[in-house]
Amino acid sequence: MANRKKRIPKQGDHVVALGHKGAFVISSVDGGLCTAELKPTGGGFALSTIPWRTLTFLDEEDASQAAAGIVEEAKKGE
Repeated sequence: MANRKKRIPKQGDHVVALGHKGAFVISSVDGGLCTAELKPTGGGFALSTIPWRTLTFLDEEDASQAAAGIVEEAKKGE
């Protein structure tokens, strides 16, 4: 099931991107710009500088992602 929760993407996550057809795998992440580079799972052209807010995750969040989200929220609260 697709997951639109706020989440920090990481390399290897499976996603779909708003405005783009098909499924993708995240190949790299830029934390400063909050963007990701995406490779299509079925072949085709890679996408670059895709904003995190346009991503829908196709895989489940693991414990490290949950912890990263908690740390990020704590930093914003300071």
